[in-house]
Amino acid sequence: MTKIVNVLTDIHSARLSNVVPQAQICKLLMKGMATALAVKSGKIAQKDVEKIRKRVELKFSQFAVPASDIKQRYMCLLLENYDAALERHSMFENGKYVNDDITFPIYDNLIKNHTHPEGLALSGRMELYRQHAEKHIRNLYKDIIEKPDHIIHVTSTGYFDPNPVDTIIAEKEWYDVDVTNFYHRACNAPISAIRMANAVLTASSSSCCELPKKRIDLVHSELFSAHITLTDDHPSNVVIMSSFSDSFLRYSIRTHNDICNTGIGGLKILAFKNMTIPDSSSVVVWKVSEPAFHFTIDPIKYSKHIKKNLKEFIYTFFRDNGMDFMLIKDKILFVIQASTAYVLKQMAKELKLADEQIAFSKNILYENGYLSSGAIPFMCKQIIDNRDIPSGKIVFCIGYAQGITLSGMLLEKL
Repeated sequence: MTKIVNVLTDIHSARLSNVVPQAQICKLLMKGMATALAVKSGKIAQKDVEKIRKRVELKFSQFAVPASDIKQRYMCLLLENYDAALERHSMFENGKYVNDDITFPIYDNLIKNHTHPEGLALSGRMELYRQHAEKHIRNLYKDIIEKPDHIIHVTSTGYFDPNPVDTIIAEKEWYDVDVTNFYHRACNAPISAIRMANAVLTASSSSCCELPKKRIDLVHSELFSAHITLTDDHPSNVVIMSSFSDSFLRYSIRTHNDICNTGIGGLKILAFKNMTIPDSSSVVVWKVSEPAFHFTIDPIKYSKHIKKNLKEFIYTFFRDNGMDFMLIKDKILFVIQASTAYVLKQMAKELKLADEQIAFSKNILYENGYLSSGAIPFMCKQIIDNRDIPSGKIVFCIGYAQGITLSGMLLEKL
């Protein structure tokens, strides 16, 4: 039987507003957190409010991701009317909180009325997710005439039924397109979701139960800005608030035969592997909570678990596919879904990788912030579009997330 080869291709992202400089985001979040904590504690004396502001400022100086590591981020709930708020240094004058003319929908009551420091309840945040996800997905498909056979919807930040993808395909009258939800797999979602799409596409070609599929789309809708929690000044929350970006993407898995004459380019899918690290299920947790999804992490244990298992996982991956990692690693381009520049540096050091091998991973983090499930497809698009990377180049994608799960995906540029 002829082996079916599938290709990752046609990657697009959507942004409906400008990215915001990291330094400005951190100043806004710092001011918002100080206000929320002061309002929540009922402090109204100038000295007490100032004490809270200084404490928050210290936390951000210690734990927030600096502008040297992340240049800018896409946060579509943070609209572009923040300059006046940044120019006004004081947040409390003459015994009253200062009103800022700024729009941040999950904290409108805090900004305008100095009430509800917890922000919108989860139901309100999910409604914002639905609205923004639909707008971005509608943009991703606005000029698409040829419908896919199947869409896999990937998200860890908003759950609806019917979901935003269902809404858009109904608008386009694509009534026979299947939709599969791939929820709550967080940062490591793309490799597993691509693995699912690859399996569905391959199985359809040999199935007697359905017609063969030609194209499966994957759509990511991550709205982390809906889960900002200003009343939590724990270091891990400061890290999250200062690193995650919103991301909306679509891309396709198609058979090699289907695209070989189109010239659109892509990455041939060669192999997958997933692993759950033993005794790690409580180290990092991303859970549905009120008023926002809640993230807890033991960063020391997290990094130790990944470091301890990374080499063996990768050596085994390549050995299972008839290759010796150490003999070919210098010829490979790495796509590492690293959450921080420090983690990326430690992983590169552990694997003895050259700077140019992780250049895409480093640049994507600096230029966009942490894109979570969108990071790997974002980098794959850059590799496909880069004419300096020749056909035949081997690309190895590494992902990790709570669980703790490690994933690998081997690709080859067409």
